[in-house]
Amino acid sequence: MAASLLLAVFAACDKTSPVAPSGTLITISANPDRIPSDGSAEIRVVALRPNGTPVSRGTLIRLTTTLGTIPPSVGVDDRGEALAMLEADGQFGVATVSASTGGSETATTDVQLGLSPASVTVQVTPNSVPETGGEAELLAIVRDDRGQPLEKAEVNFRTEIGTLDSGGTLIPTAVDGTASDRLVVTTGDLDTVSGDSFQVGVDVGSGGGGLVTTNVSVAIQRLPRADFTFNTRNLLVAFEDTTDGRTTSWLWTFGDGNTSTRQNPTHTYDEPGTYAVTFRATNSLGSDEVTKFVQVTGQ
Repeated sequence: MAASLLLAVFAACDKTSPVAPSGTLITISANPDRIPSDGSAEIRVVALRPNGTPVSRGTLIRLTTTLGTIPPSVGVDDRGEALAMLEADGQFGVATVSASTGGSETATTDVQLGLSPASVTVQVTPNSVPETGGEAELLAIVRDDRGQPLEKAEVNFRTEIGTLDSGGTLIPTAVDGTASDRLVVTTGDLDTVSGDSFQVGVDVGSGGGGLVTTNVSVAIQRLPRADFTFNTRNLLVAFEDTTDGRTTSWLWTFGDGNTSTRQNPTHTYDEPGTYAVTFRATNSLGSDEVTKFVQVTGQ
């Protein structure tokens, strides 16, 4: 009976963790020190005796954190090193992780839980659509406050006109911080736009309740609507292109057998008279022309 009791005592002593001596130095670090709201970070603790040698294997390190979860204690190895995982639990903020053991002061390290977007840019390819309708690929790029790509940020694409493949639902960014969508616009959509462009945009929410947003213009490629004005002085006439829409080439027929391909030409007539001047404006979609009568008095 006495022998059995003695064995039990020795067994209990074997399971007792070593105690770090007074003056033990604790260092703690986190890798990485910034994690998503559902991510994890490795916490590394090193415990050394006052003489610089590792504390005994199995010495327990007590751990606490102000945010997220972490094991309450972990034992060190032969190098005096202990590893534990800090797990984020959906909260946003700075977690202060503390480590201590029997004869040491408490050491702390901070880990940012939840990474918020600091900037978002959007690329539209192509950056213009014909007035007959078309489609464009939208690419959003989200970065954090260190300029690094932000994964799992929720992106909302929006547009003034047309239809998005996403239907306006949130799209999470990939590991490279990108999210994509497709925009389709019809002739009817573009007929509602009075100008030569419309806006598409991107909104990205942050855990702190903020919103990062950006907009970009998409040009509308319209057929030119040719028009011009003119001023006469004796036999000299100055013509000015006032076409509505972008143009890339011009053709003037002055009504006396002469022509010009300049955008805003001048022309001198040989004699007074009334001349039918035809102006044709052209771009990548096609051309349009207009004819006006120009009276030249010679005075």
